Amino acid sequence: MAGLLLRIVVAVAAVAFAGCRPAGLPRYHVSGSVTFDGTSVPAGTVSFVPLGGGSDSQPYGFCEIKAGRYASRTGKSPGSGRYRAIVVGGDGVPYQTKIADVIEDHPHGKALFPTYVVEVDVPPRHGGVFDFAVLREAP
Repeated sequence: MAGLLLRIVVAVAAVAFAGCRPAGLPRYHVSGSVTFDGTSVPAGTVSFVPLGGGSDSQPYGFCEIKAGRYASRTGKSPGSGRYRAIVVGGDGVPYQTKIADVIEDHPHGKALFPTYVVEVDVPPRHGGVFDFAVLREAP
């Protein structure tokens, strides 16, 4: 669970830093579907983290998963280069946890699968579409 939380924090930090980049950098619209064992993932995120550590010429990308689909928005799309795509999928039923006096929101619901990570090239050769098919691991 701690590993998942760390990955979510990294994804949120990527979004925060994406807004700090100079305007006018080339970014590429990405979109696609996210399934788990053949079923659409109700909610979650897809983050594109540059393998080169990020720079002004290779910005981070971030997308929300809604009803099994995601699409980047202006200013949130990745730049050109090799990226690590980090997919976090939830059941779509938001909930909160409370530890001591700290309340933590979980807007995407309970995790459906461990964080899924795959390397991709942006811009893709197939029109900006990355479909992520996450499979349940055998017991």
